[in-house]
Amino acid sequence: MAGALVSTTIPNLINGVSQQPYALRLASQCELQENAHSSVVEGLRKRPGTSHRAKITNAPAGELFTHTINRDRTEQYEVMVGNGDLKVYDLKTGAEKTVTFPNGKAYLTAADPRSSFKAVTIADYTFLINKTITVAQDTTLSASRPPEAVVWVKQGAYGTKYTVTLNGVSATVSTPDGSTASHINNIQTDVITSGLVSALNAAIGGFSFALNGSSIYIKRADNADFTINVTDSQGDQAMKLVKGTVQRFSDLPAKGFNGFAVEIVGDQSSSFDNYYVKFDTASGVASGVWVESVKGGEAIRLKASTMAHALTRNADGTFTFKQVEWIDRKTGDLDSSPMPSFVGKKMNDIFFHRNRLGFIADENVVFSRSGDFFNFFRSSATQVLDTDPIDAAVSHIKVSILQHAIPFNETLLLFSEQTQFQLGASELLTPETISINQTTEFECSLKARPVGSGRNIYFTFNRGNFSGLREYYVDGDTKTNDASDVTSHVPAYVPKDVSKMAASSSEDTIALISESERNSIYVYKYYWNEQEKLQSAWYKWTFPATDTILSVEFVESNLYLVIRRSDGVFLESMSVNPGYVDDGFDFGLNIDRKAKEEACTISYNAVTNETTITPPYLLQAELLPASEAYVIVSRAGDPIKKPGQLIPYTINGNNMVVKGKLEKFIIGRSYVMRYRFSTFVIKEEAVGGGQMTVGEGRIQLRKATLTYDNSGYFRIEVTPLRRETYRYVFSGRVIGSAKNVIGQTAIDKGRFSFPLMSKNDLVTVDIVNDTFLPCAFLSAEWEALYVIRSKRL
Repeated sequence: MAGALVSTTIPNLINGVSQQPYALRLASQCELQENAHSSVVEGLRKRPGTSHRAKITNAPAGELFTHTINRDRTEQYEVMVGNGDLKVYDLKTGAEKTVTFPNGKAYLTAADPRSSFKAVTIADYTFLINKTITVAQDTTLSASRPPEAVVWVKQGAYGTKYTVTLNGVSATVSTPDGSTASHINNIQTDVITSGLVSALNAAIGGFSFALNGSSIYIKRADNADFTINVTDSQGDQAMKLVKGTVQRFSDLPAKGFNGFAVEIVGDQSSSFDNYYVKFDTASGVASGVWVESVKGGEAIRLKASTMAHALTRNADGTFTFKQVEWIDRKTGDLDSSPMPSFVGKKMNDIFFHRNRLGFIADENVVFSRSGDFFNFFRSSATQVLDTDPIDAAVSHIKVSILQHAIPFNETLLLFSEQTQFQLGASELLTPETISINQTTEFECSLKARPVGSGRNIYFTFNRGNFSGLREYYVDGDTKTNDASDVTSHVPAYVPKDVSKMAASSSEDTIALISESERNSIYVYKYYWNEQEKLQSAWYKWTFPATDTILSVEFVESNLYLVIRRSDGVFLESMSVNPGYVDDGFDFGLNIDRKAKEEACTISYNAVTNETTITPPYLLQAELLPASEAYVIVSRAGDPIKKPGQLIPYTINGNNMVVKGKLEKFIIGRSYVMRYRFSTFVIKEEAVGGGQMTVGEGRIQLRKATLTYDNSGYFRIEVTPLRRETYRYVFSGRVIGSAKNVIGQTAIDKGRFSFPLMSKNDLVTVDIVNDTFLPCAFLSAEWEALYVIRSKRL
């Protein structure tokens, strides 16, 4: 039966890799995508190259913990912790900042810094926790006062006996009966207390006495304990004794003695536990007030060397790393105002939520006082204030050791290994309104901290030898929480043990690095149009096997990478925003480790007419394959070379030697972009909607056409089964095009056709670009001879 000539269109190439059978894939999905970037604006393009920022001198040989400080649009820093040291680098210039260590450097010691530290930045403070250190309370105890007492003469009355008995020895003052008017002077309370002191001094020794109005302060000279009792002939209502404890606050005299402390034990009418007060005066004993205080002889302080430390940005642009001066407990005892629950435990995360600094340890979430980040103790033992610290535990039938805390959707999302919890949504976050509810039960990896991007939270989970990624969100219709698996179509793609994720909400991109594949970055690119997701693409960016990627972090549209090589650790950046161009070009150069001439050492020898260039890093060209060789590209401003001209060179040690004089250029390392099409199939409308693959018949491919944009080079590699590869090159030079100008780099757009001449499932078709020139692809079409024995109805 004669075949029919058919053609079909692949509308775009931006949906990345799919591991589904090719018959189930979308036409916009592919078999393989490396070092390419899928953009809904620019289509499929070669990934941007990285720019050299700085070499970290004396780099540690092991792992690094990194944290990005995005202070504002002009100040952005990268913090690196490793080998017991901390360094700070300016992300824009790569310059190392000065960090002083008045104390606390021992806190930076950890066997695996990458998994041992977590950090959060609040304004100019970056708080850092070491997850391997157990938080302890300080051995400092609250001050204990010697045995002391206050005798308070509440009222003076005629014909009354006032008796104080010290260690069994009594002293009595009797007031007259009031038969004459002058007796009124003898019933004044200060006169009575003065008489009692005189009588006590005469009756007993070894004691010291002090007067303040109607109050007498009594203490033994040797600070030993003593017995005391007071009586009066007014039914014991005219005098009060204050020693150690009193029943009610009203039992205290109006005038006391500075520092004198007493416990209020309360009665059945009190709604609070025992509390402690002391008399506080700023000027001797003449005046003062009773204020809440702490019980003497108990722990009141967190041990600063085991608590979170702070990296502070100073006004002069330098940084200071030191212990934090956490505020002491100032009221109550360890029953009414206990130590935070993280004491005796190791912290798992640190966060900032609703103007409170917070920690998680085991199953507990602990918040500081509102607006007072260094205070984790109550301000009063008599009442619970809305601003007081919050210490709450999650409740679940499973052991739920909390690992991550992420602010999300006006609340706080807490992750354990198998369960997610959420702070109950309330207008105010107070000790009275706090509630933590179990919301979902999804397995979560403990290594990579979840990241927020826009309205969603992304977290990883283990899937055998591979990893998966879930997108946590709140369903707008049902108001329920859910987490969809965005790796369902690539279940065996992302390697296991993802250690770090970075998210860019401006570019809708998630970058992941894994402990199993240290030289690759796995990328998830998505695009939402209101409630519909139009793009969900997976692909990876690869680097030479000699590179070990330690960290990735997004700041706006820039991805910052920390990469370890044999000669040190390097900070590099990659701009993933559409339309990025390099200085001196009208396009972005697709090479890594880009460094302009100003970052290199240049010398020109007029005798030999040679320019020697020493890059800011070790070349090690002998370790790289030809596809990853270093290149030199001239840029605008050079008096001799044209912009975009590829400059030949020879290597002499770590120098690149160029014939002639070269002034303006960029050096970098090449990398290969490869995109492999899915098997070309014919699809038709399915019953009930959607499309289905036609399985019958033979599809004999004839040719394909790519629609490209802003491209300077690419080649198509067609490899039929058991035959050699055929290569079809686009060089950017199109006859008759206005872009085809001699002496200038040709960057053009149009359509490129190439033959296939093979059965659809017996051929692989790749797009390859191994040059510094850009390429971008919008869509594709293919043409085939379709032969089928029967007629489809």
